Amino acid sequence: MANKRVLVVDDVITAGTAIRESHTLLQKIEATPVGVAIALDRAEKRSLEDPLSAVQAVARDLEIPVVSIVALSQLQEYLKLSSEYDEDVLKLVTEYRSQYGV
Repeated sequence: MANKRVLVVDDVITAGTAIRESHTLLQKIEATPVGVAIALDRAEKRSLEDPLSAVQAVARDLEIPVVSIVALSQLQEYLKLSSEYDEDVLKLVTEYRSQYGV
């Protein structure tokens, strides 16, 4: 993998541990991590005291872009407009975002 550019792909970033470990392993084999793609950005705080989301912290600390296919705010908007889900699902997502989101 030496001299290869690598995009790391994951479902979500919770604390960023897996992405950081992947970044370290790729550097050890002389590959270049060029970014991270995640399915869902939950915009979740790393901790209740930290104003940054886990995604923001990974981008800052590793100095690589992190992009998501869908953001939690987009999921919320979809749930508002969708007739497939009842209001309880939207309520749960909204409460989660209020408690843990940045």
